[in-house]
Amino acid sequence: MQFTKKLTFLLLAFLLFLSPFVCATNEAVASTPQTTNETIKVFNTDLYLGGQDVVVSDAVNGNVFAFGSTVTIKGEILGDIFVSAKSLTISETATIHGNIFVFANDMTINGKVNYDVYFIGQDFELSDKAYINRDIRIFAANAKLYGSIKKDAFLFVDNILMNDNGENVIGGNLHYTSDKEFTFPEKAIMGNVKYTQYQTHTLTTGEIILKYVKQFISDISLAIIIILFAIFLAPKFIDKINYALMKRPFISSGIGILSIVLIPVLALFLLFTGFLTSLSIVIAVFYGLILTISLSLFSLAIAKSLSEKWNMTSKGKFILLSILSAIVLWFAKRIPVLGTYVSLFITVVGLGMFITSFIKVKEKN
Repeated sequence: MQFTKKLTFLLLAFLLFLSPFVCATNEAVASTPQTTNETIKVFNTDLYLGGQDVVVSDAVNGNVFAFGSTVTIKGEILGDIFVSAKSLTISETATIHGNIFVFANDMTINGKVNYDVYFIGQDFELSDKAYINRDIRIFAANAKLYGSIKKDAFLFVDNILMNDNGENVIGGNLHYTSDKEFTFPEKAIMGNVKYTQYQTHTLTTGEIILKYVKQFISDISLAIIIILFAIFLAPKFIDKINYALMKRPFISSGIGILSIVLIPVLALFLLFTGFLTSLSIVIAVFYGLILTISLSLFSLAIAKSLSEKWNMTSKGKFILLSILSAIVLWFAKRIPVLGTYVSLFITVVGLGMFITSFIKVKEKN
């Protein structure tokens, strides 16, 4: 247990070590003041911000990465903007010279954007005095277009709203996908309008059964490959994950819960440092791989325990028992409501077992 506390402390300490570089307030980042009639802060570097309410009021000669409940851009940004938030507002005083990439519930543009806008969320609004010099690509429920888009608009939406007397709203072509077709003011769109109706398809009973059969074959085939690989090439690893599950279940579960949260956060932090991007990708891929094979790991650990209990020494019987365990767990994950918790348990504990298997702890005499 002391080792687990030490591991937790080290992980938190490492994150705190990284945090000054990637998650700071607007005032905390180094700046280069320039004096004219008034003092203006100019950040000659990429800016990384995180918090409840994030406000960028100054000029940034670089990119802006912002994460928070609400994000407001008021200054001039010479690079791109990357935002993940509940709400993003580009104020009237703001000028964005690069692209904007946003994942948020709602986004409002009141200022000027000189390049492209990419938005995934619920509500998007381009106000009367706002304009976008190039293209806009939106995946949202509602798009309110009252300002000006100089080139093309690509929309995947439920609703599109424009002023009844709107003119030159879209300077190029409008490509939109929706479940219904809209009519627009005569002078609102300068180019062509292309409408695509997205198709909704209700699966038949046969299609649902076929879907589950394909998923079963895919998942169990992967499980069989992992099981055979472990049994013939890494038998000691099987002993370790069995020990982690049967002898150290609480430690394995705790490490699994901690890891399933901290590893993605760590990978995200490393991604936005710029110079550790490759490491973040490796961590993310490795993390995804472990989660994918968690069913196989759990099956091997259970089969190992049962084989010892039933005195099974045959390698063939152990393989069959492991595959049978994987099949039973696969069906357990598909039980309505309960299956969600079973799946989460297998994933979390499987991740914890894998990590715990590499941790050496001295046994008490």
